[in-house]
Amino acid sequence: MVTFFTILLLLSMVIFTSILDCYYYNRDVLDCFTRLFIFDPGLREWMVYLTLTFGIFVAIIQDLRFKNKQNRGNDTNGQ
Repeated sequence: MVTFFTILLLLSMVIFTSILDCYYYNRDVLDCFTRLFIFDPGLREWMVYLTLTFGIFVAIIQDLRFKNKQNRGNDTNGQ
C-alpha cells in the first residue's frame, strides 16, 4: 500500500508539474511532459532519479515488513 501511494504521489506531481509548465510556457501537454524526462548533461538530474529510486525501494521494504508482520500475527492466532 505504501508503494502504491508513493507511485500515485509521483504521478500526480508529474502531471501537476506538466500542467503548470504548459500554462506558463504556452506549450502542449505532451511536449511539457516529455521535457520533464529529458536528461541534459550538467543539470544533476541523477540526484532526482536516485532519490526517486531510493524512495520506491524504501516503500517496497515497508510494504514487505507490514505484510510479514500481518502474516506473523495471523499464524499465531493470538497465542
